[in-house]
Amino acid sequence: RSRDMRKGMRVSVRRFSSSTARWNVAIVGSGPAGFYAADFLLKKNEHVHVTMFERLPAPYGLVRYGVAPDHPEVKNVTDRFEEIASHERFSYFGNVSVGAPPPLAPPPPSEGGDGGWAQELRRGILDFGSSLGGVGAELGPRIEIAALRSAYDAVLLSYGASASRSLGVSGEELRGVHPAREFVAWYNGHPEWEGEGFDLSRVETVVVVGNGNVALDCARVLAKDVDELAPTDICERAVEALRASAVRQVAILGRRGVLQAAFTIKELRELTKLAGVSTSIEAPPDAFSAAVLAAAAEDRPRKRLVELMKSLVPEGGSGGGGGAERRSVRLQFQRSPVEFVEGGSGRLGAVRVAATELQGAPGASQRAAAVAGSEEEVPCELALTSVGYRSLPIEGVPFDEARGVVPNEGGRVSGEAGLYVAGWLKRGPSGVILTNVGDAAESVAALLSDHAGGLLPESGGGGDDEVRELLAQHGGPVVEYEGVRRLVAEEARRGAADGKVAHKLVDLEEMIEVAAGETRVGPDAPRRGQRRGEAQAAVLAAVSRLEACLRRRRAAPAFASARGRPRLDAGARACEGRRR
Repeated sequence: RSRDMRKGMRVSVRRFSSSTARWNVAIVGSGPAGFYAADFLLKKNEHVHVTMFERLPAPYGLVRYGVAPDHPEVKNVTDRFEEIASHERFSYFGNVSVGAPPPLAPPPPSEGGDGGWAQELRRGILDFGSSLGGVGAELGPRIEIAALRSAYDAVLLSYGASASRSLGVSGEELRGVHPAREFVAWYNGHPEWEGEGFDLSRVETVVVVGNGNVALDCARVLAKDVDELAPTDICERAVEALRASAVRQVAILGRRGVLQAAFTIKELRELTKLAGVSTSIEAPPDAFSAAVLAAAAEDRPRKRLVELMKSLVPEGGSGGGGGAERRSVRLQFQRSPVEFVEGGSGRLGAVRVAATELQGAPGASQRAAAVAGSEEEVPCELALTSVGYRSLPIEGVPFDEARGVVPNEGGRVSGEAGLYVAGWLKRGPSGVILTNVGDAAESVAALLSDHAGGLLPESGGGGDDEVRELLAQHGGPVVEYEGVRRLVAEEARRGAADGKVAHKLVDLEEMIEVAAGETRVGPDAPRRGQRRGEAQAAVLAAVSRLEACLRRRRAAPAFASARGRPRLDAGARACEGRRR
């Protein structure tokens, strides 16, 4: 053995292979990357036992909570995940949080010129960060990453990207401005949105910022006949809100041109086929120039997509609809939001938009620059920002803040023997579900190579038995995979009774009770609802202070300068999810 120092800990590294002995791997995150990694491990090594950890009771990540409800064919991948979970060398621990957010730095001394409000903002952010611990803890027991690394021979992180990228645009904190991720989580029945919602009864115009599949998913759900959505597994609270919806127009803003559109032809075709909905493309006159069409012709899928978009440009370029449609969806290219404008009482009233011009030869690398004097206001009551997801760090694991990923080399976490990464946390939020197959295969190949070469840290831990004892000490129910089967079966039973594919449960307490696979805490422990209420009260107190600071920010023009902007953006990122 050779000894290596890592973060002040003495770690023993094997220099021999124990290829015939049972060994244990923990996977953190139950989305596609995690399940594909488990599949490769179980197939490639007959002695490994895989344990998957998930902070929610139900697995499958964005397949369950991200894929649009009217895309059931995409969700069929869960059938394969069920087969993997049925393997005799597979365990599942749901409703278990792994790790904690890294501690926020103490607020630095307030700089002159801000009247002290920036210091107050930092304090509000710190309070909010501290109160998040209570929210996370109420989901169930928590185990630190160090404890996992001690109990298992290797740990693979695949917990995805649960935050949204910020536009960095003034007014992003207004009520009525939401990341598209929140809207998607809401209609897909994510438990964190229990009791929350989108009141669409007073919304006539929605602006969606972004040009990917998620943006088009949001537009389609808003525009589609609710009777077509109701039989899917969309949650009931969303169905009720969509039935009362007053939405008539959805504008999708793309900062660049048609060559850079990130959605697929399938998504666009779906929009064009919606009953009672007009779909149109609005773009500058040269958007489909000979040079653009020539560039598109170099890639067949891109060529077909550009041809479809060109066919959707109204004659005369006047924009959609003949007046008979219930709703209109307008995809506007080379339009960039520069400000979300308050309409009163801290609510969104409009989006100030600037035209852009593309720089460079037609192609994927073209950049967009705002055209001076081109700004105009688009009145709207709801704005959804769909500019990408972002992973969050956990304490004790390296994290590249600039890229939003765990630094790695082919899946090996840089400088951390025995720690691996896969999926969005490894490469960033890109690709489709099947992209995770090759991604996971690469990470697992690295892990198996290190195991065969005797390069994994010698944990000496007891795997699942050790972790069960730790979780029992923390208290709170743990959902194992048999409980997941009960939960899914109950959702299907309730759905069948209502004429739906499934009736998703959104209340955590009810999900755990239905799963019936939990370990109950002692009689003196506070009930889940009580803990949730205490955590929410702590968050709301911190958010009230934060919102007061943000209101004062709008009254302090100096802070909107280039000198102050990065500081506010950092604060906005730290307060991701503050509305909850």
